[in-house]
Amino acid sequence: MTSVTFSISRVNRLRNAAARARAPAEPTEPTEPDDPWLEPEERDGWSVSDCDPNDLIGVFKALRLKAGFAVHAYEFRSGGNGNGIIWAAPADAPLLAPEDCPKLDDVFLGPPKPPGALPLMEAIKGDGSPWSYLSASILAREATEFGARWHGCVWSAQKIVTKPPREAGGHEPSHAPDSRDDAPIGGWFWHGPVPRTWSPAYSESGATRRIVLYVRNPVGRETIYRATDTYRGDS
Repeated sequence: MTSVTFSISRVNRLRNAAARARAPAEPTEPTEPDDPWLEPEERDGWSVSDCDPNDLIGVFKALRLKAGFAVHAYEFRSGGNGNGIIWAAPADAPLLAPEDCPKLDDVFLGPPKPPGALPLMEAIKGDGSPWSYLSASILAREATEFGARWHGCVWSAQKIVTKPPREAGGHEPSHAPDSRDDAPIGGWFWHGPVPRTWSPAYSESGATRRIVLYVRNPVGRETIYRATDTYRGDS
């Protein structure tokens, strides 16, 4: 079995670039009352995103959108909260307003789905390198955070860790410049064996490709969880 690990600095650079690419653009001039592209705080419900999802995909150099597809993105606003969704639509399909699309009533917030559209990751192809699979795992998470604001944010608050947490033992967290926040102090209860390797890792066995990430989620009851993404070698 082939196995590769990735440096957290390289992975975090990718995450940071993706976060910048999906960040809403600052308005260049005051919004007129009848402007259809209202400021996010003034919107209510679904609208076409004014952020270009191609900017997000372009961050991931080992990935590309398959031929015959274009990306269409929508954002949901309710007060200061936000969520979004990116679809891979047929390349010749027009970008429809949300009210002109079928609505997915069985999905959270009932997002619009353009006719013939696929979930984004079904239309993403990689160059076959280990890094491309890691990139796909990060893109999938960054895409779910597209358009997210305030309570809509989930992935943004989470951090990929590369070291096990330290036991408290009467020690206080260090705030020195070289402090490693990815090894938090605390009393942890393990629901499985403590991992031997914590770095983001790729492995392949036969036609199966896997990416494993250990992620710290500080929201609510603080947790560290293992995320395992499994791919076919030709996907």
